[in-house]
Amino acid sequence: MVADPGTTGRAGKHRHLLAGSAALVVGAAVQAVTGAVFWLVAARMDTTDDVGRATALFTSILFIAYLAGLGLQVSLARFAPGRDRESHTVFSWAVLATVVSATVVASGYLLAVDTEATRSLTDWHPVLGPALFVTGAIGAALTLIVDVRWMTVRRWALVLVRITVVGALRFPLLFLVPAGSHHTVHLFAVAALPLIVTGVGGVLAMPRISGMGHRLFPLPTSGGAAIRYSAVNYVSTLAYQAPQFVLPVIVLLSVDPDRNAAFYVAWGITSIVLYVPMAIGQALLAEGGKDGAELRGQVRVVLVGTSALMGLAAVVAWAGRELVTVVYGADYEDAARILPALVVAGIPWAVTSVYLTEARVLHRHLPTVAITGVLTVAILVPALVLVPDDGIDGATRAFLLGNVAAAVVAVAFHRFGRRRRVTAVPEPGSVEDGLALHP
Repeated sequence: MVADPGTTGRAGKHRHLLAGSAALVVGAAVQAVTGAVFWLVAARMDTTDDVGRATALFTSILFIAYLAGLGLQVSLARFAPGRDRESHTVFSWAVLATVVSATVVASGYLLAVDTEATRSLTDWHPVLGPALFVTGAIGAALTLIVDVRWMTVRRWALVLVRITVVGALRFPLLFLVPAGSHHTVHLFAVAALPLIVTGVGGVLAMPRISGMGHRLFPLPTSGGAAIRYSAVNYVSTLAYQAPQFVLPVIVLLSVDPDRNAAFYVAWGITSIVLYVPMAIGQALLAEGGKDGAELRGQVRVVLVGTSALMGLAAVVAWAGRELVTVVYGADYEDAARILPALVVAGIPWAVTSVYLTEARVLHRHLPTVAITGVLTVAILVPALVLVPDDGIDGATRAFLLGNVAAAVVAVAFHRFGRRRRVTAVPEPGSVEDGLALHP
């Protein structure tokens, strides 16, 4: 579909993208606030040890959902874009693959990892404890693909409602925790149960959204292409998010507990900020190319919007850095010191996120893998060198410079791809066809 030149670039032309982005940004804020308040209340009600073990278990199921994703979040946005039979069949296979993958990874995690947190599950019950953990991992993984499916059919409000329900449901459940032992498992159950309910519930409710029941057959005609696309993007997604998981571990193993606590506080705030470009990128992935020639305008709108938001966040982090010591105490002065630089890294992170999403929309596998690979290597290799000597300052420098390097590579691939699209002869009706009409 060729855009009307008189309307290209106007906000109304991208209303679905803007509405989706707004919903996901609000959802990120709700998730951040409710999560922080929940664990703060839990800390006031239980011992530090119980809360620490419960957060370890909860963080573990989120990590498992990340490992078990199989690239399906990205693949569903491209191969299940509407309410047709093909899209729903692809989603049904994605649900089955997610349940199997999360079960295998969670079970393997329990077999391989022996900590006080995992032992608390079997101390509670040798069968039900591990089963609760595996079910929590499945629920967390299902919420990721349920959200994407709702995005592709433009039910953005449902995504926001799900996030809000997860945040709100935990509080009344928290006050139902029975007195006595096994508080670690009880707190973990309270944190995980809303993910299980909204993940499984979202899958069960999907036929009402799409108008079709779940079905695996006949096999989708795009099945082979979807599997290849998922495999490429599974690798790139692991690389894209690896620094967020690995960098804190490098710091943990290299600095004393006090410095690590300061880094954890600053990193927690930074992670919330970095989620915004990721969420908006997911909206772009769901909407990108739906209107053919509009991808160019969509990328431009998202790039300007996310860069502006990250710039604003950097200013706020610099101006309000002293609030960290007001809230957490003078022992966290190092967190206040490194916070502005960590948040500044969100600006190149936004650029990388947008151009990575563009490459995924256009099914360009080389830029997809190269951008995420550079991001991971450019952050983690310097961190391994700098952190042992410079501590959290070295981690901050590695994160900032690595993000700048990845953004430079992303911009280079974007410009190269743009010239290639202009000079190439695209297939009629393809996304590239629309882009070539508006170089």
